[in-house]
Amino acid sequence: MSPARLRLPPPVWVLMFGSTCWGLTWIWLKHIETLGVGPVLLSTIAYGAQFLLCLPWVWPQFRRWRHRPDERPIALHWLLLLALLSGVSGIGFTVAMVYGDVIRSILLFFLLPAWGVLMGHVFLREALSLQRIVTLTLALIGAFTLLAPDLTLGFKPADLAALGAGLALAAANVLFRYLQNEPMVVKLSVMQLGGAVFGLLIWLLLPESLDRLTLNGLAQSALYGVTLLLAAMIATQYAVERLPAGRSSVLMTLELVVASGTALWIGHEHPSLWVWLGGGLIVAAALIEANTHSIGAAPGDGHA
Repeated sequence: MSPARLRLPPPVWVLMFGSTCWGLTWIWLKHIETLGVGPVLLSTIAYGAQFLLCLPWVWPQFRRWRHRPDERPIALHWLLLLALLSGVSGIGFTVAMVYGDVIRSILLFFLLPAWGVLMGHVFLREALSLQRIVTLTLALIGAFTLLAPDLTLGFKPADLAALGAGLALAAANVLFRYLQNEPMVVKLSVMQLGGAVFGLLIWLLLPESLDRLTLNGLAQSALYGVTLLLAAMIATQYAVERLPAGRSSVLMTLELVVASGTALWIGHEHPSLWVWLGGGLIVAAALIEANTHSIGAAPGDGHA
């Protein structure tokens, strides 16, 4: 192993750091909303600022592909799909965190194991074992338990945003596995551009009120994008490529723990019994799916 390789940070600690960052995002997001910036505009600015910050590292790659199309490894339609999925996921997550109950929204977003099982089976031909059927069943029962008290009143917009964001992220993860040999910096920039462009389109179609908009809010939206959000994205991608999928799945549940714990402590949220029951089923599904990956993954298989 080369000295340069030895200097790389341990992926376990990096993933724990990234999951903690994701779990803390809601605090800054809700604060920025009080400064007059709605979640769609907030996301657009955050992802746009990220893209501009990373552009000097990405542009040379795109320039080389422009002059040498034969070396272009990713088909344009896959790039567009990845951008769309990332945009839906990023905007939906922000809307859910700003307008929804943090614990409820993060649990609905964390239906990733269920969506991952379904999409992996349909699109990647992954085996649908008994453990994975149990995972899917538990996760869906957990979601129903969370939403059951409100079914007669209809879904809350934040619930739909959280569900849609989790579904889009699961699809993006499947696409990531399909494109696992492509440059990470390119895929990251596509995610950022997708978040910015999709957010701008949504904001133009469904404009948010600008009555309370402040310069401080705009500045903090950009700062959030290039610090906490960017750190969470890079740390997660760095780690999941270097860890067995099962181990990374377990460690990523730290996001749920951090978000729920801080919402109880700082946000003074008081989840109902239905939330605790549904959340427990969803966490159990995540851990079972992680164990399924651990059993079936070859040593060194690090893609989530």
